[in-house]
Amino acid sequence: MNGRRPAMLQSIRLRLVRNTWERLARLDPYWAILNEPVWRHERADLEHFFAGGRTLVARQLAQVASVCPDLRSARALDFGCGVGRLSVGLAAVFREVVGVDISAGMISLARQHHATVPNLTFVRSVRSDLQGFPTGSFDLVYSLITLQHVPRLLIEAYLREFVRICRTGGLLLFQLPAREVAPARRNLWSVWPPTVAVRLRRVFNRLIPISPIIDVHCLPPEEVRAILSSAGATVLAQWPDDSTGPVYESFLYLARKG
Repeated sequence: MNGRRPAMLQSIRLRLVRNTWERLARLDPYWAILNEPVWRHERADLEHFFAGGRTLVARQLAQVASVCPDLRSARALDFGCGVGRLSVGLAAVFREVVGVDISAGMISLARQHHATVPNLTFVRSVRSDLQGFPTGSFDLVYSLITLQHVPRLLIEAYLREFVRICRTGGLLLFQLPAREVAPARRNLWSVWPPTVAVRLRRVFNRLIPISPIIDVHCLPPEEVRAILSSAGATVLAQWPDDSTGPVYESFLYLARKG
């Protein structure tokens, strides 16, 4: 029974993450990604929304080029792609880009928004691994403001999968908060065990249909480096990152496989 417990917890936590993001995709998908009032569904300027994504990707890839000028631009994966805000920026550089998300609603919106981009495809994944992708199949595995929304147990699992699906010599570029530096709001569910929290959230959301709570999880840099090292990758650069706002210290990591 004890050997099955981690897998059971992964399944429970992943289901909770999936339910949260399916609901956000229905209620307010653009705000869910950037969490600013200007991106509320009824007033979001989508041209500006996606242009900001392209600008951010271009800036981050320039950072990568300053460390690894030999980056191959054949195939990239955007993990936690949402509506494809960053995927479309990658598609301007890479010959083929695959966006992956846990939410069917987000994937549907991404396909609608980018139907005319021929080198960009979107895939839903509801697993705690990326077994749908062969080992060594991407030149770049990219993830921004996504890993922070899954529990630590799943963060480690996904980081190992990032390394697996990256080709030898390929790169990982991802963001993670390291620690909380200012008091954050606690929520009702954080005091309950995961199994109880899932049931309580389900009942509560049926009774009171409010926006879901978006959890943020941290992983210290030394743990990130240890996980990547044990999976076969080395951190090449670690840049300060402000995507989680003033409450968290966050970093953008660049790592190479092999």
